Amino acid sequence: MDPPFHARFAGLDWSSDLRLDQFDTADFGAPDAIVVNRQCATRIAAVLKTIGRASIAADGVRFDCADEISFDLRAGTSIGWVPGKEWRGQLPVSFYSSVAAITLAMRGMLPLHASSVVLGEKAWLIAGNSGAGKSTLTAELLQAGAELLADDLTPITLAPHALAWRGRPAMRLHPATCEGMATNGQPEQTDDERGKLLIRPLTRAADKCWPVGGILFLGDAIGEQPSPEQKAMAFGSILFRPKIVTALPNRAKIREGLLGLARSVPMVLLPQVRHFDARSQSERVERALAAINRLAAIGLRS
Repeated sequence: MDPPFHARFAGLDWSSDLRLDQFDTADFGAPDAIVVNRQCATRIAAVLKTIGRASIAADGVRFDCADEISFDLRAGTSIGWVPGKEWRGQLPVSFYSSVAAITLAMRGMLPLHASSVVLGEKAWLIAGNSGAGKSTLTAELLQAGAELLADDLTPITLAPHALAWRGRPAMRLHPATCEGMATNGQPEQTDDERGKLLIRPLTRAADKCWPVGGILFLGDAIGEQPSPEQKAMAFGSILFRPKIVTALPNRAKIREGLLGLARSVPMVLLPQVRHFDARSQSERVERALAAINRLAAIGLRS
């Protein structure tokens, strides 16, 4: 039997009997690591509610990936996996997104559907609906001097202030956005229907908690700050897999944390990414950096 594979993600240690190649590699495992290992059959019983691929019970969540693999998530401390008839020998992408997000939520963390960078010793989240250009703007901010914290899934804790933790080391980007970026290795092909490539930027934030300075929300409106109604709508969509996360047994704590985040973290509305020419990129980065400076000033005054 191969030795366990150790990794780091969301400020947590992970120990697995399969390679966790989309997390950061760790040299050794911690006693309190989240354990990922194979089991003979699902042990989640007495299902209370089924939402999409997730079956929620009092003692955990079963997450099914068609006939490829099923996962048993328990208490945010262990993940059992059961191979299906179409098992491919490695963890699917959904493990690093949906399964990871649900595991974090079970631990009381807020898994946000947002990318994030570190600039000026603070984390800045880039949120918005799917296809709004979160990863594109994140990559452009990296080229402007920011450091990558997370792409697509940003882990947050409130203790008592909003703190962001390092996410996955890779990003999915359109080929045009990848050009000129300093990366570890060459871009890799993915099964993304939009033709996005997987890259690992060289510029990454340190593996520690970072105070959240604010949120850049990409949508149709532009303004220094959203109205209370706009902000409520934005925060209502910012959770990763919101229907599943808000149905977990600890959903009251999740909602309380989300409300605390909405009260304490300022937000700026910016237009979503529509064009990729050099002029549009320059204007977009200039607008984003100006927004970050405004949010930083709000933080200094509060």
